[in-house]
Amino acid sequence: MTYYSSCVFLNILNSFTTSIWHSESLGLPSHPRQVFRSSRPSIYRLACALNQSRSTMVVLASVLVLVLALIAAAFYSYVDRKSPIDAVPIILAPFPKAEGVYAPNTLLQSVEKLGTGKLLQPEDIIVDPSGKFLYVSTSDGWIKKLYLADGSVEDWKHVGGRPLGLAVGNDGEVLVCEPSTGLLKVTDEGVEVLVTEVEGTKLNFVDAVAVAKDGLIYFTDASTKYPLDDFVLDNLESRPHGRLLVYNPEDKTSRILRKDLYMANGITLSKDDEYLVFAETVAARISKYYLKGNKKGSIEIINENLPGFPDNVHYDSERELLYIGIVGQRDAALDVFLKTPWLKKFVALYESVRGAVDNSNKMGRVLVIDNNGTPVKSYQDPTGKVVGFTTGGVEVDGYVYVGGLRDDYVGRVKL
Repeated sequence: MTYYSSCVFLNILNSFTTSIWHSESLGLPSHPRQVFRSSRPSIYRLACALNQSRSTMVVLASVLVLVLALIAAAFYSYVDRKSPIDAVPIILAPFPKAEGVYAPNTLLQSVEKLGTGKLLQPEDIIVDPSGKFLYVSTSDGWIKKLYLADGSVEDWKHVGGRPLGLAVGNDGEVLVCEPSTGLLKVTDEGVEVLVTEVEGTKLNFVDAVAVAKDGLIYFTDASTKYPLDDFVLDNLESRPHGRLLVYNPEDKTSRILRKDLYMANGITLSKDDEYLVFAETVAARISKYYLKGNKKGSIEIINENLPGFPDNVHYDSERELLYIGIVGQRDAALDVFLKTPWLKKFVALYESVRGAVDNSNKMGRVLVIDNNGTPVKSYQDPTGKVVGFTTGGVEVDGYVYVGGLRDDYVGRVKL
């Protein structure tokens, strides 16, 4: 019963008892009338006590709400000031429905595991021109060879740090992206550092590389602000810190082709070297950068409706298909989170809660698209049971080879 209704009830009760006991027509004895008259003050005292208690509770509740509001405001301000990132909202294009090519499947749960225990977090894999083995970049600083005939592993060259993207050069050399050191050239004779800075700016997060037929080397600097160890912060901040770069080995010069990219990641060249195809991980999209023709210097987005976040990109020139490692799984909740700067600042500040929004280890996927960005096939482990945190895939002789940042092997599955 509300405060107002209790007062109404007591007034009605008072009027009713007064009219009853003052009515001579009922012939009631005076004794009961005196009893009830003496009871009415007790009813009023009870009402007053209830009213006072009610008022006290309202005051206490108001104070509690005020205190909680002050605490919330203080915490909001604290997170806003102390967070290591300057987050902004990023609005992604809609993610695709889980149907057709994107329908869940378990193709990656049937992979054959190669090099188990010897290929730690194989971030990128490329095939040697002979087709006999893969070069693999691993988290222990090695470039290793994975022989396809028997699955054996050779520790080829130790480059140190944490090598990422790989590409085979025109003379058989291997180009290696070591994020903090720079762009490396690796041969049987040793390791040579090719590029450490571009146009007076030190390379900060060298990520992926591709070599054109004319010898020019194209590569990405994923973030000019955050190093590899803090790549999650770059994702959460959602600002365009990435760059697309080119190095000319003839005159040993390098230059910036395009700035302000959202974590420039995987890169590859078209069959005729007309354009580059590159991934922007934070923006969840794949684009072309034209090197020739009327569109030279322009960017064309070919797929921005990805189910997750793209990493390495490799080109199958025979079938003219692109193989893209897709990290994580987008959903409505995650896309809303990415639009909310304060929540991203909170997650950046408290590392222990990052797992609540990071599903990278719980999903494995290599997406195959054509030159126009149309999806052709998807290889998945929808629960991360066997393969998780996939960063890349390549096709060799009827098999797809898969690597990533969670497992200690390269997976192999039939096309």
